[in-house]
Amino acid sequence: MIDEDLLALFPLELVLVPGEIVPLHIFEERYKLLVNERREGSGEFGIVFSEDSSVHEVGCRAVVAEVLEELDDGRMNILIEGRDRFRVLELVEPDDPELLYLSGRVEPVEDLDDEPSDELLHDVLEVFRRMLVLMEVEQPRPPAGEGPLSFRLVSAVDFGTALKQQLLETLSERSRLETLQTVMETLIPRLELRKSREDAIRGNGKGY
Repeated sequence: MIDEDLLALFPLELVLVPGEIVPLHIFEERYKLLVNERREGSGEFGIVFSEDSSVHEVGCRAVVAEVLEELDDGRMNILIEGRDRFRVLELVEPDDPELLYLSGRVEPVEDLDDEPSDELLHDVLEVFRRMLVLMEVEQPRPPAGEGPLSFRLVSAVDFGTALKQQLLETLSERSRLETLQTVMETLIPRLELRKSREDAIRGNGKGY
């Protein structure tokens, strides 16, 4: 029985952002139960970043986008899709943590009215393209789709869970893009050095 006042929570060592699609391997009994309860229709559950035996307050609602594979023992390979953000107000522990999942009372998390300028959007997309070129991505284009650009960019490239969680908690698209721009501009010299070394190894220069 699903309690409509509670959101089922799935703590993981990953961060999900709105619009992102992520594969999961489901093997624990409590999460087999969770997925089976919500795979029909549009039932949502919450993904929260778990580290050091605790969960972060801000997470992302998710739905089961597709069941890729079901094994005889009930294990599943699935795709989940990120929806809206939420903040955990209260954690509700299950009676049997081995068989039942964690739940929480939550509230929505919404951005402030702080839209980025066209100049910022242009600059962020340009440094993102430069980064992809240095990473030798065949088609260095920004990810398509709806929703905030910051979440689309952080879904396309692995910047690490700490930064991803920071962006998930940030209530301004402008601030998220400024943070990403700074991080990418810091990464560019390192990527240039790595590419130079790789070119030398391939015979395009002299490596010592």
